[in-house]
Amino acid sequence: MAVERPHVEIAGTGKKVQIGATRTPVLIGERINPTNRKVLAEKIRRGDWAFVQREAVRQVEAGAQALDVNVGVPSIDERAAMVAAVRAIQDVVDVPLVIDNSNPEVLREALRSTQGRPLINSTSAESKRLKSVVPLAREFGVPLIGLCLEDAGIPASARRRVELARLILDAALAAGLESRDLVIDCLVLPAGAAEGGAAASLDAVRAVTEELGLNTTCGLSNVSFGLPDRPKLNASLLCLFSAAGLSSFIGDPHDAEIQHALHSIRLLWGEDRMGMGYLKHIRGLKRGSDAPVRS
Repeated sequence: MAVERPHVEIAGTGKKVQIGATRTPVLIGERINPTNRKVLAEKIRRGDWAFVQREAVRQVEAGAQALDVNVGVPSIDERAAMVAAVRAIQDVVDVPLVIDNSNPEVLREALRSTQGRPLINSTSAESKRLKSVVPLAREFGVPLIGLCLEDAGIPASARRRVELARLILDAALAAGLESRDLVIDCLVLPAGAAEGGAAASLDAVRAVTEELGLNTTCGLSNVSFGLPDRPKLNASLLCLFSAAGLSSFIGDPHDAEIQHALHSIRLLWGEDRMGMGYLKHIRGLKRGSDAPVRS
């Protein structure tokens, strides 16, 4: 018998989002992350927060329900940069933020500066990370993403990933958190390099959802790295993930294939009253709108 999952509530300066409240996954915008984005990395290095603000606004206008914020650029003061980025972003958008950094001290400063109820991205099942990050979530009363990652790396099997999710859950409960404070990232590997990797992720999401009763997330675009027609492959995996129980994902809200998949998922799960959101989306495409139409 499947365990009913709780809702993970996050909030920005004006909007609240409940991860797990619907069968349509929550879209967390991925574009404030300098990895493989030279222009953004240089803007962050220079402290050009107006550029970051524009990225934030455009993602929310395109349908992002929350925003991942990562300022990981070499040779900068990440604590100061993260605080500046958070404040600048919250000046222009009211959606929840996902604070994305591997340094507990950077996380601490960001949490002190963030309004609302952000989501920490992330801890792993590695002992050192659990001991340094889980207490931060408890101290600030915010939820946490847990990666199914151990000292040896990402397990190939779904079952081992579920074991790591259980380990993270046990550590969170021992620290005084609740299951509603945890989102598990079962991790997605490039399909072109890891045969069966996507299937393991799908199986892990289903098991974490049904056996542990936890919410889940993923970095969706990892699956298509190095392959052609990346948007179509990403969208196909999103549909499969939805059937497996995925409750949120980090992706590009400007991706037309992702937007079509989300509108289709919402319609097919019966979460789009009379199909009005889907119809509005299709009408927008026929008008030649450059931006996805929000329902």
